[in-house]
Amino acid sequence: MKSPLKYVNVFHGCDTIDLPRPEGVAARWLFVKAQCGNTTPAAVLPFGKMSVCAYTGGYPTGYGNRRPNSCGRPREFDAPVSGFSHLHVSGTGAIHAYYNFALTSAVREGLLPISERIVEERGEPGYYSATLSSGVKFEGTVSRSLAYHRYTLKEGGVIRIDFANCGLSPALNDFGRRYYDLPSDGAVTLVSDSRVTAHATFKGIPLYFAAEVSAADSATLWEDYVAISYKEYIQKKSTSRFGAAFCVGGDAVLRMAISFDSCDSAEKMLDADNRSFDEARADASRIWEEYLGRIEIDTDDVELLENFYSNLYHSLVKPASGEGESFLYDIKKADGRFYYDLGTLWDMYKTALPLIFTLYGKEGEGIAETLLTLTEKYKRSPINVTLAENNDCPEQARMLTEICLADYYLRGGRVSGERIVRVAESDLSTHTDFLNTGLTERFTHVLDICDALSAVAKIAGECGMLESADRFKSLAAGWRRVYDEGTGLLGEGSRYYEGDNYNYSFRLQHDMEERVKLCGREKFVSLLDGFFGFTREPVEQSTLPELDPLGFGIHSFEGFNNESDMEAPYAYSFAGRHDRVCEVLSAAKKYMFTLGRGGLPGNNDSGALSSAYVWSFLGIHPVAGQDLMMVGTPSHNGATLKLMNGKEFEIKVYDNYSSHIYVKKALLCGREIKNYSFSVRDMMAGGVLELYMSDSPA
Repeated sequence: MKSPLKYVNVFHGCDTIDLPRPEGVAARWLFVKAQCGNTTPAAVLPFGKMSVCAYTGGYPTGYGNRRPNSCGRPREFDAPVSGFSHLHVSGTGAIHAYYNFALTSAVREGLLPISERIVEERGEPGYYSATLSSGVKFEGTVSRSLAYHRYTLKEGGVIRIDFANCGLSPALNDFGRRYYDLPSDGAVTLVSDSRVTAHATFKGIPLYFAAEVSAADSATLWEDYVAISYKEYIQKKSTSRFGAAFCVGGDAVLRMAISFDSCDSAEKMLDADNRSFDEARADASRIWEEYLGRIEIDTDDVELLENFYSNLYHSLVKPASGEGESFLYDIKKADGRFYYDLGTLWDMYKTALPLIFTLYGKEGEGIAETLLTLTEKYKRSPINVTLAENNDCPEQARMLTEICLADYYLRGGRVSGERIVRVAESDLSTHTDFLNTGLTERFTHVLDICDALSAVAKIAGECGMLESADRFKSLAAGWRRVYDEGTGLLGEGSRYYEGDNYNYSFRLQHDMEERVKLCGREKFVSLLDGFFGFTREPVEQSTLPELDPLGFGIHSFEGFNNESDMEAPYAYSFAGRHDRVCEVLSAAKKYMFTLGRGGLPGNNDSGALSSAYVWSFLGIHPVAGQDLMMVGTPSHNGATLKLMNGKEFEIKVYDNYSSHIYVKKALLCGREIKNYSFSVRDMMAGGVLELYMSDSPA
């Protein structure tokens, strides 16, 4: 197989969507969220802490020219480059913590901020470059601890670092919301003519910096872009910008470290990793080759390979890790393997985290440990984990930690089942509304809790914790209370998040057999047909920013524009209509996911949508928290997954032509699958899934 690196477009999904005009059933789907992918092209390692690319202050990654928006086509603003920043978010929406720390720029002379246009731009996994209108060329790469900048300045100039930068452009301060912040306190120290350290507190979180510029002739500190003569500066007021500047006689390399422990730790990172820019870039490329190579694809279609590996790449950018140090505020652990940017679990738990848990053992263990530790500390499952205090999103979901931990446990992850059960008991005790009445304000939260309890009940049974198993199983049966047996849908007497009751009525619950019976098989299929548009007329997407399409009164699948219902196509399988699964997924892959900057149908949300594409491309799909994998419709001749436990799971596809979208027969390790599903544990044991394709339904 050729290197997967050659097929990755790091700019995939970083701009307003640019998709083929949908036809057939895809023309019936209504986008409810902003029509942009919101990814970042920053140089970054797989799950890497450090990242670096051009900073314009655009929403939400600090890159690009988009203003904040939650619906319709994005609004644009004039967005020149003002430098190169670090720790970018990727694919998120409004998580209220946008990073973009240590804004660095190079100029011919002076300390004033730059405002330039990108003349030429390119990138590949682990590398990003931009030539600016001034003629300065920037190149960036990363290691596990450092970001590397290389500036082509020819005749020399000044490299300026703004340690007060955080968030997005002040120009985005509309609708009464702030998307930028200056630190509440800070200081910077000139260590030598080539090295500086700094610290600052952003949204309650202290960060520590160390930067070194090769061959610097001299250095100075500055406040509000005016040079100051002393070696140490302490921020006097929270409205001040402050930083350091280095004079260089020609081309220069800057190395940047960011620590969550101390300036000493940041300096140790600089001292421990003193490679050249080219050495660091080569190592970044090697690491990406290894991570992307965990899935090998057999196809001669170059466009399919680009779409697959670009989506796999953006599935592995977040969550990010801080190796060798505590990476979550006020939680310390000796091994230091902590993660952030689980922002949010609501976006990631269905597709992104199961993909990570399946393929990447080290990262899976760190994520599981993070979720366990946080839930033990706060007695409640977090939804949003970012570098900001008090930044959770409790209205999105409940008890997702337990669903994620069940996924990791089922894949043979290194986690104590007893510890999962104890966490679930503690978490459940905080949901007094559910315990007292069996209901919550949002009916989807009842489903979250019941699915989590069902998953943990099985773990408790395996661990011999039978009292907890029986209690959880009994409570999990309460999901029926939130359905209207007359309509077969979730009740209307509830608030719903980024969707309506239709969008959540077809989620893959822990007891789908009873869910279909509650509605009746024929009615269930009829409702699905209406939801996906087989019995509706085409719709027109909203093009006006902030016009909420939910007000149109069209109860529609969101078309992979958002995560609310992206697993819903597989609900057809539980009613015996796998042909519909194949038709919906084939339309999605043709019309909703394409190449280039506009190639994603909506917010990627820390890899949620791109990982959904990865699963759909492979022809299999996880069911969150359950020992269940669903068969879809593949887009390849064969694929090999190198599992996190060292085994391999192979998918072989026969009679794979463009018109053959239906799976006629499926065999797992030679045994025929009758219901188009199989066990997660069987997958993790290794083996072969054989899919026989046809141009007509089985």
